Amino acid sequence: MTVIPFRRPPSRRHFTRPVEPPAALAGSAAAPNGSSADAAEDRRRMQQNFAVLALVVVLLMLGTWMIDRLIAYSRAMACIESGHRSCMKLKVDQVPR
Repeated sequence: MTVIPFRRPPSRRHFTRPVEPPAALAGSAAAPNGSSADAAEDRRRMQQNFAVLALVVVLLMLGTWMIDRLIAYSRAMACIESGHRSCMKLKVDQVPR
């Protein structure tokens, strides 16, 4: 079996000007110290990140509370359906004597 290698000839095309990175990358590399606009944008982004973090924590807490209440409700309904009379836990403060 004969294997014929297909090699491409080297490119004769040379770039007339040097290749530059895209504008989005060139802007951050050109000003490593940052300007006041960049600092304000970073500050705003951090505030948004903290706000989203707080929202996620609140949603998790509400979700946990809601699941707990649904479990308690489900147990109470199962107790009532089975015919028991003392299904609810009562919180009664006893008066010290």
